[in-house]
Amino acid sequence: MFRFATSIQNKVRFGYYFCLVLIIAVSLLNYLNLKRIERKTAFNFIISEFFDATLEMRRFEKNYFLYRGKEDFEENLRFTEKAEEIIRKNLEDIKKLQIKTDVYALQSNIQVYKSLIRKYFEMDRNRSPIEGYELESRIRNTGKKIVDATEAISIAERKYIQSLLTSSMRYLVASIIFLVIVGLVVGQYLSRMVVSPLKQLEEGVQKIIDGKFDSLSIQSSDREIVSLCNAFSRMLKELELRQMRFIMHSEKLACLGTMVSGVAHQLNNPLSNIFSSCQILNEEIEDADIAYKRELMRHIEKEVERAKTMVKSFLEFSRKREFKSKPMPVKGLVEDTIMLVQGDIPANVEVRVDVPDTIWIMADKQRLEQAVLNIIKNAIDAMPEGGMINISSVEDIDNKLVEIRIRDTGMGMDPEVSRKIFDPFFTTKDEGKGSGLGLFVAKEIAEEHEGSISVNSVEGEGTTFIIKLPLKEAICQEE
Repeated sequence: MFRFATSIQNKVRFGYYFCLVLIIAVSLLNYLNLKRIERKTAFNFIISEFFDATLEMRRFEKNYFLYRGKEDFEENLRFTEKAEEIIRKNLEDIKKLQIKTDVYALQSNIQVYKSLIRKYFEMDRNRSPIEGYELESRIRNTGKKIVDATEAISIAERKYIQSLLTSSMRYLVASIIFLVIVGLVVGQYLSRMVVSPLKQLEEGVQKIIDGKFDSLSIQSSDREIVSLCNAFSRMLKELELRQMRFIMHSEKLACLGTMVSGVAHQLNNPLSNIFSSCQILNEEIEDADIAYKRELMRHIEKEVERAKTMVKSFLEFSRKREFKSKPMPVKGLVEDTIMLVQGDIPANVEVRVDVPDTIWIMADKQRLEQAVLNIIKNAIDAMPEGGMINISSVEDIDNKLVEIRIRDTGMGMDPEVSRKIFDPFFTTKDEGKGSGLGLFVAKEIAEEHEGSISVNSVEGEGTTFIIKLPLKEAICQEE
């Protein structure tokens, strides 16, 4: 079955059409009611004409009885026939009126009246006074019945029209009230339907302003709102991605500062050895034997290679490049990282490496070095009185995992801090001594390698960070 795609446009259109249909329906009903009043008003003219005809009939009847004029008789007969014709044509409509008058009796009385008045006129000269008086009395009584019945019909018709006008007015007022209420309800519904998602959108934007880059969640199935929400969500993801890049770049710059100090410290030793060897050669260039000179040259060459390795590691770390994973030994990665941070390791902190040469991983050396470096720096900060950092690694062939464990003997953390340790900008250090991004960046790098990072800490005993990285099939087969 096809589903109707909801949207604000469709709802507004539906509300508009619904109100339009209601207005047309109410207007049509009012129009039909007015047409009904019009018909009843036209019929009322007929009843009025009928009533006027009976009154004129009675007026000429009295004139005829007073003056015995033929013209009065003829006018009386004309209005009698007119009344008879009106009731004959409108008999069914008159019967529908709520009156007590017997319409058929009225029609019969008119016929009787007409025959009596004719009889009276024909017997005008040949009748006896008593017979004329009785006939005249019957005519008057019959005429009075006709007028009374006609008057009752006229009054009933006027009352009916009055009640029809009253009910029409009530219906019109009720229709207006109904349309107003429906308009308010539809308007309120459309207002809530549009305003409520926009209010949620406003609250979501306010969260963004406050720095909370959560995806927008708006309870609406309207196409426009969903599209707007998706657009905002894509924008938030892009902003979050750019923020993460900026954070990682900032943290990398901080690491570079640390590494510069370490590299400078490490370069001092090979440069001192080279300088010493060069002085000896300069002093004993003529007296020393060839074997001793070659030994000094090999020593200089070794120290130069050592310095080159340090500089190369520093350049690799500082060079900006895309993520590139390749096989590497875990031990070599750890040793290179320690060499980079050597200048920041206090004399009272011992670093031990217990990593077999046989453990290899697929990783981006630059990024993973940064993660390990951040954890080592965090461990150093956790041991202000000195201690030991133990870096070990184990291989789980069954689960195809490699674990890198970095354990310190520092002050440890309580469970509440442990739960928040990987949150961005969370730090327990004094203001100005930590950005709260180092462990967050380490977690991002681990996840970038399809791995994870966790922490086990006991307050007063120390902390262990565990980096779990996937052991790739190619390395397993190679091993």
